[in-house]
Amino acid sequence: MERPARPTAVSRLLRLLHEEGEMSRAAATTRLGLTRTAVGDAAAWLTDAGILRTAASAPVGRGRPSPLLGLADDGPVVAVAHLRPDRVDVAVVGLGVAVAERESCPVDVSSPDETLARVAADVAAAVARSGRWCVGVVVALAGMTRSGVVRNAVHFGWDGVRAEDVLGTRLRWPVRVESDSGLTALAEHRRGAGRRPGTVLVLACEHTGVGGALMGGGLARHVLEVGHLSIEQEGLLCPCGQRGCFEMYVDGRALLRETGTTTLSEAFEHYDVVAAAADRLGWALSSLVNVVVPARVVLAGVLGEIHRVAGDRVDAHVARSVVARTDHTEIVAGQVTDPVLVGAAELGFDPFLDDPADFPEVSP
Repeated sequence: MERPARPTAVSRLLRLLHEEGEMSRAAATTRLGLTRTAVGDAAAWLTDAGILRTAASAPVGRGRPSPLLGLADDGPVVAVAHLRPDRVDVAVVGLGVAVAERESCPVDVSSPDETLARVAADVAAAVARSGRWCVGVVVALAGMTRSGVVRNAVHFGWDGVRAEDVLGTRLRWPVRVESDSGLTALAEHRRGAGRRPGTVLVLACEHTGVGGALMGGGLARHVLEVGHLSIEQEGLLCPCGQRGCFEMYVDGRALLRETGTTTLSEAFEHYDVVAAAADRLGWALSSLVNVVVPARVVLAGVLGEIHRVAGDRVDAHVARSVVARTDHTEIVAGQVTDPVLVGAAELGFDPFLDDPADFPEVSP
């Protein structure tokens, strides 16, 4: 297949359909501000490549109906692995963030090499089961990552693990290893509560630990270790070695510990405990807002649920921030379901969406 004459048109059309779903060719032409010929050629190339499907649309009024453009059901995928202290969640995700395969397996993270070997095997098996061609793999975990190295993951006991290199020797697709909180921020920025002008501060808690990231306002995804902001000088000892870390009082473990329950749904029935966590969340947020000056704060996962139950307490503390009062900083709950998975899929597809011609079709 020849490289398309208009790779920019191909990329723009594909990204539009990835973000917004099926639409008529006429609507895509209007949205992209391109000529009918450019969009028609781009659609033809993507259809020939097995990435798009074209269907006839029902006639509306006079004239020839514009064909419908949609993503192929058997098109490319990204494999996502969300590594947690006790399990790994693996998913195969198509364009438009359509999940094709998903499974969760227990895992022992005491040996990084053995854990990553298990992750690689699970990813390869999931891609094979999907019968789709893979364009990338993204592994997410709670920890400090840079350039594929897990510099520190306190809940895993990992330090200086070259995770991308280890996975790259076992998988034949491009691999990225990223912080789960950064991926949550990416998901909310593109598809959720963070879609707005200006800088957005996203705080996320899946269950264990709290992470954060800044998005927008000219910033790339900038991950923050907000869970280790100390709010109690003589407080609880954190696995990081410091006392009084923010996450020790507001994450899922803290709620279960303070309520004596075994599930978060039960824990959230104890308003007094949730209110105390909301106070801690508000104290930390007031300081963070003063430092990073976001236009909006998005609370994802457990933190979003705390805000839903006791948001008045969170908001009251944040209102004491001079920045929040002056800038009218918004505090909202996250909107994306499975934000780590969605953010990882977005990141994994980015190179492909930028120029699909650079990715030859590879059979699983």
